[in-house]
Amino acid sequence: MSLTSALMNVNWLAVIVAAIVHLMLGLIWFQKPLFGKAWVSLTGKTLDPAQKWIPAGVLGHLLMAYVLAVIVNLANASTLGDGALAGVLALAGFVIPLECGELVWEKIPFRLWLIRVGNQLVGLCVTGAILAVWR
Repeated sequence: MSLTSALMNVNWLAVIVAAIVHLMLGLIWFQKPLFGKAWVSLTGKTLDPAQKWIPAGVLGHLLMAYVLAVIVNLANASTLGDGALAGVLALAGFVIPLECGELVWEKIPFRLWLIRVGNQLVGLCVTGAILAVWR
């Protein structure tokens, strides 16, 4: 499949659903009983998001799901496992290198890094799986 074809042949309903699922997984991930309490402790911040940035966050999740859908199309992934693997590759190639910058430049605690990367690991695997089987 060509890149142009992969860009154009995206199931937009699947992208929207996958983006919403990714967003919801993140909201669950950062609940106090899971990793929210540790996140608050490690960052010194509250779990109250800045309301003005919520639209940007939603747009970011849609863009992420769309790009992952293109990667899934290019890889011709059509199973849960293939989709999850596409998510792992996106994590390894894009998220982990960027998050490593947080370790080096912002000197975040390694435990916080693990919480953030773990959230993206779960989110991208589930998102990739949805996009692969719902092409």
